[in-house]
Amino acid sequence: MAKPLTRLLRKLCNKMGYDLLRLQKTDIHPEAVSGLGRGGGFDAFEAVAPRAVRQLDIYLRSCARVEIFAQSRGRFIGVPKCEVVARCLNSLVRSIAYAQEQGLETPVRLTVLDDHSSDDCVARIKAVLAKAPCPTQFRALKGTGVGASLTEMYRLARDEAVDLIYFTADDFLHEDRAILELTQSYGLLAAVLKRDPVLFISDYPERYRHVYPTHILLGSHRHWRSVHGTNGADTLSREILLKYWDLYLAFGQYGIDPNITEENTIDRIYQEVPCYSPLPSLAVHFQHFDTLSPYFDWQKWWERSRS
Repeated sequence: MAKPLTRLLRKLCNKMGYDLLRLQKTDIHPEAVSGLGRGGGFDAFEAVAPRAVRQLDIYLRSCARVEIFAQSRGRFIGVPKCEVVARCLNSLVRSIAYAQEQGLETPVRLTVLDDHSSDDCVARIKAVLAKAPCPTQFRALKGTGVGASLTEMYRLARDEAVDLIYFTADDFLHEDRAILELTQSYGLLAAVLKRDPVLFISDYPERYRHVYPTHILLGSHRHWRSVHGTNGADTLSREILLKYWDLYLAFGQYGIDPNITEENTIDRIYQEVPCYSPLPSLAVHFQHFDTLSPYFDWQKWWERSRS
């Protein structure tokens, strides 16, 4: 609301044929430069120099043996799990290709960690990986189960990852823009926050069942809202992984120790590290209708993911 002196000055300016407009300034980065002339509604904002992302390492856990872990009901789509794995992986590969076509210079590396899928399904996974426009590797899990795959994934990332890490699963269906916006938004949000955040790529419907105050920030192409919990499909820096290693390792007991949940392991990280999800979603958890994100055409995404 305008102050009395501002209102007075505006009246005087109006009488002389001028208007007095307020230019919004945001002190969000010490090296910010004027955003004037950017267009698209951003003229009133300061431009931000994003945090450089040296490399994006993606780790995808796959398992075609089990339809849905710890659940008796099937997926709403009604197709074999191997089809879900192949299509979701293909959507991720498409997204990597799109990012590179749009000029993303961040190197990307994709690793699939598979939990004893059938030979036919492994062949389909490798066929999709062969089309990826980035270095890939396929690793067969030594143990079995969610806990074993989480633990080995975290250890691989700890030992191999360079900078930014995206952990995902075989039933996350990605929009073509997902990797581009995920990488660019991470660099932008880290610069705005002056610290590395964690990003959860899906706008989960659970956020709207239990309403709580949230922060809204501008990403590279859409808004991102603060959230307080994830399910393990996270994007984080290697520095965060190392700092909170004990909590990630504890989450690796998920499915082994019945007392282990996200709430008492990785969600504790977000008490100290800011965590954000996109509005609308960049990927969806392709399990049930009640896990699908709002405002997206799942049928269109599903058809586009056909390998």
